[in-house]
Amino acid sequence: MTIIMDDYRGWELFQSTRRPVVVRFIDPSWSSLSKGPGEIHSGEQVRKERKKAMAEVDLEPGLNHLEKPRKLHFEWVLPLFFRPARTLKTIVARDSAVWRTPLLILSVLAILVVLVSAPSRTLEMNQVGELPPDFQYWAPEQQEEYLASQSNKASPMFVYLFPILGSLIGIWLSWFLLGSILHLALTLSGSRGSNVQAMNLVGWASLPFALRSIVQAIAILVNKRLIEAPGVSGFIAADAEGFAAFMGILLTFVDIYLIWQVILLMVGSLPLTGLSRAKAWTAVIISVLLILLLQSVPGYITRMLGGLELTRGFFF
Repeated sequence: MTIIMDDYRGWELFQSTRRPVVVRFIDPSWSSLSKGPGEIHSGEQVRKERKKAMAEVDLEPGLNHLEKPRKLHFEWVLPLFFRPARTLKTIVARDSAVWRTPLLILSVLAILVVLVSAPSRTLEMNQVGELPPDFQYWAPEQQEEYLASQSNKASPMFVYLFPILGSLIGIWLSWFLLGSILHLALTLSGSRGSNVQAMNLVGWASLPFALRSIVQAIAILVNKRLIEAPGVSGFIAADAEGFAAFMGILLTFVDIYLIWQVILLMVGSLPLTGLSRAKAWTAVIISVLLILLLQSVPGYITRMLGGLELTRGFFF
């Protein structure tokens, strides 16, 4: 039953409605229900006016708690590149986890790059390269053991399994660390956004790396060899030592796709936090610099200890 009081004229209360709705203000000039304040009207009049009022009701799917949130949102992938501001505003407004889609795309493409580069990696591993000093003076048994150990590097475990695991761990670990650092930096700057929203932003802002994986796969197929000196690391000599060696490893992560990610993070941080541009963008830059330093440390330690190189696929 609907009762229209003088102080609440223009509103309708539906007792039988089970799902949340948003009711708009309705024109108070009702011919059949404007008989007087506090009057109880007949069921026929109420049904007619209720049917009329339902045309003014907006049912918002986002408010329907009975609807299970979707886990994958492929419909945001292309709009992110063509309408980034609008798409990121929609993404950061979600309180639920919607980061699965970009990480799934990045993981699949990372596996694709490993599979494409497998023939070139096998050929490279089969090459003995420079022999150890005084190799000619070794006993024949020692020489055979050394050559056998070099040939074992071309096994499927080293060609497929370890590179795939390294790439996947790098993608997910980098996303988690950057999202956590960014959330902390934005919170210290005055933001009240949740950690889930920061993770969503970092995940979708990392989609430019999917384009990089596609470009790398095409380059490997065309050139029939692995990519050397990725990023802008070519400006540092390969035999550099000390701080120059550390910068050479750090610059392997710096390219146009990283800059693209930073721009997307800046754009998405504004609607996420409501902070000024100076505060939000400073937090983004600091977070990216910290994650670059963290990504460079393992490769630098490995080079210093064993003279080995850590492949870039271990990180974004």
